[in-house]
Amino acid sequence: MDTLIDHIDKEKLPRHIAIIMDGNGRWAQEQGEDRLFGHYHGVESVRDIVEGCAEIGIKYLTLYAFSTENWDRPEYEVVGLMELLVSTIRKEVETLHKNNIRLRVIGDMSMLPAYAQQELNEALEITAGNSGLNLVMALSYSGGGSC
Repeated sequence: MDTLIDHIDKEKLPRHIAIIMDGNGRWAQEQGEDRLFGHYHGVESVRDIVEGCAEIGIKYLTLYAFSTENWDRPEYEVVGLMELLVSTIRKEVETLHKNNIRLRVIGDMSMLPAYAQQELNEALEITAGNSGLNLVMALSYSGGGSC
């Protein structure tokens, strides 16, 4: 039986896909919910995207998840985002490893809370030898700079 994946010309796929994760909080507010509600629902979308990219053979997926400007959000939201990051990595790292996905991080990890750094470092170590999809998390990154 033919599946959708059988009809994809893998020679025409991009090697690298980048996604700016934006709008989850606004979406939640439009639904009459708290901003963190949107971030939690965003994780479900990310899971599907990662799975799909790995399945079709994308080599790099970069998720722009938390910029340096995000540190200016209300404290409860920043804490909630850090807790969401840690709980998601804790839940997903074995699945990433089982599916040969290598986690990478770009950005200034030293700005993250110690518990988040520890969880990320453990996940980076667990997936370091994997050779499939490179899942790149941009955390505490900045697009600014001087010319």
